[in-house]
Amino acid sequence: MAGNGTAGYSGDGGPAPDGQLAFPADVAVGGGAVFVADHANHRIRRIDGAGTLTTIAGDGLRGFTDDGVDAMRAHLGFPSALAVAPDGALLVADEMNHRIRRIDPTGVIGTVAGDGSRGQGEDDGDGGPAGRARLNAPCAVAVDAPGRLYVGEAGTPRVRRVDADGVISTVVAASRWSGGAGAADAGEAFLPAGLAVDGAGRLYIADPEGRRVLLLDPEGALRVLAGPPDGDSGGTAVDWGAPCAVAVDGEGVLYVADQTGHRVWRLADGVAGVVAGQPDPAGCDTTASGAPADAVVHTALGYPCGLAVDPSGCLLVADNFHHRIAAVPLTTTPSEDTEPVRDEEPTSGGEPEPQREPEREREPEPEPEREPERKPEPARGADSVPAGDGGPTPAQPARLLVRQEVGLEIRRGQSELIHVRVSSTDPWIPGRVEHRFTAPTGFVFDGRVTCAYYRADRTVIPGGGATGTAGDGGRSLVVTDEPRLNTPGHPAAALVYTLGIRALDDAEPGRYTDGRAVIAGQPEVRLKASVLGDDED
Repeated sequence: MAGNGTAGYSGDGGPAPDGQLAFPADVAVGGGAVFVADHANHRIRRIDGAGTLTTIAGDGLRGFTDDGVDAMRAHLGFPSALAVAPDGALLVADEMNHRIRRIDPTGVIGTVAGDGSRGQGEDDGDGGPAGRARLNAPCAVAVDAPGRLYVGEAGTPRVRRVDADGVISTVVAASRWSGGAGAADAGEAFLPAGLAVDGAGRLYIADPEGRRVLLLDPEGALRVLAGPPDGDSGGTAVDWGAPCAVAVDGEGVLYVADQTGHRVWRLADGVAGVVAGQPDPAGCDTTASGAPADAVVHTALGYPCGLAVDPSGCLLVADNFHHRIAAVPLTTTPSEDTEPVRDEEPTSGGEPEPQREPEREREPEPEPEREPERKPEPARGADSVPAGDGGPTPAQPARLLVRQEVGLEIRRGQSELIHVRVSSTDPWIPGRVEHRFTAPTGFVFDGRVTCAYYRADRTVIPGGGATGTAGDGGRSLVVTDEPRLNTPGHPAAALVYTLGIRALDDAEPGRYTDGRAVIAGQPEVRLKASVLGDDED
């Protein structure tokens, strides 16, 4: 439905399938339109009834812009979840700004919950105005028919509710957080990664940490609706990996995105079956429900992490690592060709571009990221994965996607951080390797290096081994690290290297695109940054 499969930002004003998205995190439906949380682009995109793609919020720069402005001019910080309110407003989980934003039908952005400070689990504002409360990495939102807002937080695992009077309270929390009076206890292993509300006011919670889907009834009673076969929860047994998103249709049928299983499940009347992705391997030629395998829409999904049911009869899937929104028909005649659709295109970082003079523009605009069409060279190092009793077997070269996370605009003489994201759906264990960076013209690296891993359950863990050595007066930087992705015991699908960078005092204002990043010997990609003049903001 949207996205051409290549990470980047482009396509506004044209057909949505031709546009570019970057790690879409969620999808929502309302008012005859489809909305997309374009996570790594820090934007919200809209697909109208004619299939045209536009941007309705976010200017592409990570940050926070005060309320009451045109949403197109606002900074966002990794928008991760969406919900359409009964009045037509769009609610956005602005994850790294620790807020829930509201975009009204006129396009003005505001804040409905969160003061921007990070919650700690206690004294976070329960019982008071939601706008003064503290949130901790909100990653899920849902709205019921009366307009009450539910918020799932990843940093402090709990679900908060904002009532019609604007007062916030905790309704579900992990055992280690008290949650306040009346909050349901979700146990020790809990992460509310996805929320949905049905017509009866029941709240469904996708919990990848506990591998469960929970149900909170209007009276506040919490129970397990579905969970792993080895559990003793009493719910429907489903052998999934990380249920991270839920959507419910008008008939009460529940759909669940299994992020690490790369599938979407259907739950109805105590029966679970796969409806999209690859069938359950344990079921051989059938799905988990016993339905024939050709009842499944066979398509390669890459970490699906957001769902919505379109009134037209389609299930919309935020196919995160394929940078698209997939539309799955819910009533369809099985295709004669039920072979899985293979993901043939590499997700590599970029093909070297011809050297050229630095490009300069007086009024820089964000430039779409480009993904190459050739397969990368094998990553160097001890790249292998376990292969059962026979011992380790050399893995196929990991297909990597390498991209600069956001554009940079820096005043002369000031410092900032540049973020380079490395992601893959393949196991990647290259051993100790070197990454080489070249700063764009007018900039130098200051030697600061950190990295963080982004796991499939949306949690972030720091990486502790990266070290950097600056050379050539700071123009070059060599980072040494032992990265690993998608490995047993380390289910991180992406890591981000954060590098300190400074605009020189005498740098000429303009946009420069001649920086370079070479990750573990992979093809290089460009790094871009803009020097702001003294009269620019």
